[in-house]
Formats: sequence, C-alpha cells, structure tokens
Amino acid sequence: MIKPSIPVNDLERVHEVYKYDPNNTLEESDLDFLSAMAAEICNTNTALITLIARDKQWIKSSYGIELEVREFPREFTFCAHTINNPNKVTVVPDASKDDRFKNNPFVTGEEPVIFYAGVPLVNSNGYALGTICAIDSKSKNLSKDQEGKLQMLSRQVMKLLELRRKSRTLEDANRSLNTINNRFRYVTEGTETGIFEWDTRSDEVSFNKEWWKITGYSDSTEEKKLNFWKNLVHHDDLENFYNHLAQHFESRKRFKFQFRLKHLKGHYIWINIKGRFFSHKDLEKPARMYGILQEITENKKKEYEIFYRKKLLDALYELSPIGLALNDFETGAFLEVNNKLLEPTGYSREEFLDLSYWDVTPKDYEVKESEQISSLNQVGFYGPYEKEYIKKNGERYPVLLNGILVKDIDGNKRIWSFVEDISERKQDEQIKANWLKRIEELLSVTNGQNERLKNFAHIVSHNLRSHSSAIGLLVGFLENEHVLLKENETFTHLQNASLNLEGTIRDLNEIVEINLSEGTNVTTISVEAVVKKTIESVHALAKTNKTSIIIDLEPDLKVVGVRPYLESIILNFLTNGIKYSSLDRKSFVKITGKKVGKFTVLTFKDNGLGIDLERHKDRLFKMYKTFHKHEDARGIGLFITKNQIEAMNGSVEVESEVNKGTIFKVFLPDEKN
Repeated sequence: MIKPSIPVNDLERVHEVYKYDPNNTLEESDLDFLSAMAAEICNTNTALITLIARDKQWIKSSYGIELEVREFPREFTFCAHTINNPNKVTVVPDASKDDRFKNNPFVTGEEPVIFYAGVPLVNSNGYALGTICAIDSKSKNLSKDQEGKLQMLSRQVMKLLELRRKSRTLEDANRSLNTINNRFRYVTEGTETGIFEWDTRSDEVSFNKEWWKITGYSDSTEEKKLNFWKNLVHHDDLENFYNHLAQHFESRKRFKFQFRLKHLKGHYIWINIKGRFFSHKDLEKPARMYGILQEITENKKKEYEIFYRKKLLDALYELSPIGLALNDFETGAFLEVNNKLLEPTGYSREEFLDLSYWDVTPKDYEVKESEQISSLNQVGFYGPYEKEYIKKNGERYPVLLNGILVKDIDGNKRIWSFVEDISERKQDEQIKANWLKRIEELLSVTNGQNERLKNFAHIVSHNLRSHSSAIGLLVGFLENEHVLLKENETFTHLQNASLNLEGTIRDLNEIVEINLSEGTNVTTISVEAVVKKTIESVHALAKTNKTSIIIDLEPDLKVVGVRPYLESIILNFLTNGIKYSSLDRKSFVKITGKKVGKFTVLTFKDNGLGIDLERHKDRLFKMYKTFHKHEDARGIGLFITKNQIEAMNGSVEVESEVNKGTIFKVFLPDEKN
C-alpha cells in the first residue's frame, strides 16, 4: 500500500473544508440522492460523498451501504489520492492489482473494495475538499460518457454544499444579528436609552419605544416630524442646540448636547443626546444622523445641588467667622487658608501658604503641639487646644484650635483646623475678672445694708401685728358691750375682715421670717380654699359695687407656691375687677381654674371698663402706673401681683378691650420642678 501524498496547500485546503461543517451528518437527504445517482451512473452497488480534513475522512452521504462509523483515517482512503488530481476522474478498475491499494484494509477485508471511481469536489477557491465516488466489490471500467456524467454530478454536489454553507452562514449571521439586536434592546431598555434616526432630507425622525416612555408621547405621524420636537425644546436651549447641530453637520464629528424638553405632562426633563451624521458616498451632505437619547433630569438636579453646595461651602469658607486651614500632615505646610485666618496675621495669602504651622507656633508650645499631632494621628481629631500664633511683625496673639484628620483623593493625610482668634475673649475675661473683684467689694457693702433692712422688717412686722391685735380686741369689746351687733350683717363682715387681717399679717410675718432665714416656704395649696376665703374678704366691696362673683373651678385644683402670694394675687385681680366695673351694665367677675399640662391656669374675667393695651401694654405692670381715675388707685397692685406670680415660677397674660372688659390669665406650677 502506498500512502497518499499531502498537497502543498493542504493547510489552506483543510481550513476551507471546515467551512462546510464536515462532521455534521444530519439531514443529508439531498446528498443521499446525489450519491444514489453516482451509483446509477457507474453501475455500482455503492457510492459515497466525502470531505477530507488533515488526518481523517468524513462520509457525508452513502448509498448501498450501512455505516456505523462515518470517520476514517485519511491515509487508508482512496479519496485521499483522488483530491491530489482535482481536474480529472480517478478510476481504479481492480484495487487488488494496484500497488497503491492492494494491501489496503478496505481491499483485503471481508467486503473488499475492488472497483473505485472518484471525482474531486472543488470549491470556487480551487481547493479539492473531498470526493463523490462509486465503489464495487467487482472489477469494472468506466466509459467516457460515465466519467463526464460523474464530473457533472460532482459539480452539482459542490453547488449543494456551497448552498448549504451559505445558508448556514446566513443562519449564523441571523442568529448573531438577533443576539446583537436582543443585546442592544436589553441594553437600551435596561439603561432607559432612546434611539433615534433623523433623515435630514425629509426631516423625519424615528425612535425606539424607550423614547416614548421617557417623553410620554406616542408614535404618531406628527411626532415623527422634526418640527414637533423643535417646539418642545426649552426656549433657552433651542438656539444653542441648533448652532451646535449646524457645526457638527458640516464637520460630521460626533454630536453631543444637553437640553430641556417638555414632557407630555407639561414639565421639563433634561435630555442628553449623542449622535453622528452619515452620508452616502455619492452625496456631498450628510443624509442621516443616528444617535442615542438619555434622560438625565436626576443627574442635573444632583449637579445643581452639588454646584449650590459648592458655592455655599465656598461662601462659608471665605465668610466664616472662624479661621480655617488645611495642612499637610507630614510637613505641616499650609495648603489652604481663608481670609478670617489671615486677618490678624499680617501676612498675604501667598506669604502664608509658604509657611507651616511650626513657623507660626512659638517654640514654648512645641511639646504641646507634638502631643496634639500624636492625638490626631491616633483618634483622628485634636482639640480644643489653646496656644498662640506669631504674627508677621513678631507679635503673638491667642488662638483656640480644633481639627480633624482627613485623606485626599490620593490617600495623603491632611489636617483641617478651625482656628479662632480669642484675643477679645481673653480681654473680656480680664475685664470680667476685674468686675468680679469690684462686685465682691460691693457685696460686702450690700450685706451690711441687708442687715439693716432685716431689722426694719422685724420692726414693721412687729408693729403691724400689734395694731392688728388691737383692732381684734376693739371688735371683741364692741361685741361684748352691744350683744345685738352679732345679728348685724355689717358687723359680721367687720369681724371677718378683722380676722382676715390678722391672718394676712401672720402670713406676712411668716414671709418676713422666710426671707430673713433665706429659705422658701413653698407648699401645695388648694385653690378653692384660697378663692373662697378671698371672696369672703371682698364681699362687702362687691355688694357695694353691685358686682357678682362667679366661680368655675375644676375639682381638687392645686398650685405649688407661697400661700400668702396666691391670696394676694387672687385678691388683687378680684378687687380690680370690682373697683373698675362699668355703671352701664350688670357687672361680674368670673374666676375660672383648670389644669393645663404642668400648670394650673387661673382666669379672671370681668366686663368692666377695660384697658387700652395699645397705649398701656408696655407699662401695665410697672409701679405707680394707673389707667383709670379711682380714689383707691395707687398704681402698685399689678406691680406687686406680677412679682408674686414670677416669684412662684409663674407667668401672666392679659387681654383687654376698652368698655368691654379684661381677662387676666395666671399660669402657676401645680407640681414641684
């Protein structure tokens, strides 16, 4: 057996073979018909169509023989000899007598191949890819007519293989195109990107469905015209848009622009457009533009927000009432300083940026400075820390520093420091120290005066108690001498007034004792009990002035304070409501009490003369200020009352209208704070 020789161009030939999918043996019915035709032409039992690669032969189609294996070693095949003569028919009448094949396994086997006639399958590039061949177990010869028909059949096989290859290439291209289209669709949908094509000759524009989602419009005839979209561009952007477009139309460079477009719902959205003009080789001007459109409204909002914040930070940086400095951690060099830091130094910005914090720090602070830097490196911040800075003229001034450690974009350590000039604070502290010394001296004088006031308070308290006791004795003498006085209502009120006077003096004496002992006799007081007692005291006054007193108190209403103060407050507001009642109507004073949060609110409402608050509000609670002519008006009641309210951690509000009445609201704590 003689092995077939290998063609010089076999590497290129094999490359061509694989274009025809040699190892795919499915759906070969068309080839089977042609192999049957070969057997018919050559009058043989069997025919094959083969493709030959570098070291193997594939049977693409067979007639007259069932093959379990369709791959065979190239060196044993008859067809490997045939492809070496691409322009003629290779005929082997009797292989058993041919030196090339007589020892071939296909010849010496159980079903020997004796006759063989094959024609190379040559493609348009001139490469013999395989063969169509007829074989038989008996010796034969072919006529010229049979050889011619077999050659014609080989060309038909090649046309079919070529058609198959082109179909497969087209299918592969379609699959690739579908893959690309799907990928493109997924990308545009996933990134919400609009795609457009603009025909510059007809001014028609087409879009993908993402564009309609972005803008809210629909794919109608009107909305495919350029003028429709031109009218939707924000008027502030339109001129720049068209100028920019015209420049790129002439240069045919990539076009990029950002503009505002009116959404279907009426608001404007920001659009980023990218595209490029293209033209047919026969046209001078671009015929079409292709590109993408993306909504960037949120990005624009962020840009404006960043821009605004940058401007704000720049303003805060330069207008800050505290000095700001950025230093390099390793060298201490100043990298940035604001105007507030520069003001007291005497340096210009350029001069200061040539310095480090060591240059402006006196040597006696070097140890503390190193401690602060060590702390900064360990915990990321330092301060508050007081030291001094050195001015350009050599003078020192005190500063208070705080700082944090940061890293820049390259990872370099930086120190942001807040540097406050505390020269004025230090001066104020010295002034305060001087004043404190002066106050202490004045307090020493005041303590002596307070001792004299205490003595005076003892005398007043003692004398009032004596006079009150005398009045009580006189009332008792009258009662004993004139028994019938007990039935006299006026005398009864006189007795009650005398008793109330004694109680008031006792309370005042208690207050004096409390003040003298520098203590505070704060207790929980029943509002109802104090109100009833006070009403009893003003009964005669109310009757004389024909004024009714109305009480509306929540049950168990209490306040925390000084009892005599509360009695005085209620008494003063009641007597004021009675004394300044109107003669034109039936007068009343209504006392309302309720709990609101942690306060008891007592409201005193009357329908009397009222107060002109526009004229008198600012001096309503001043001493010796009166607002109506009355024989008992001394201008001291509201002053005392307000001070008593505030002494019990309370407050007072007033509403009044001339000739309609007045409302006083007193807020007093109902629990100890």
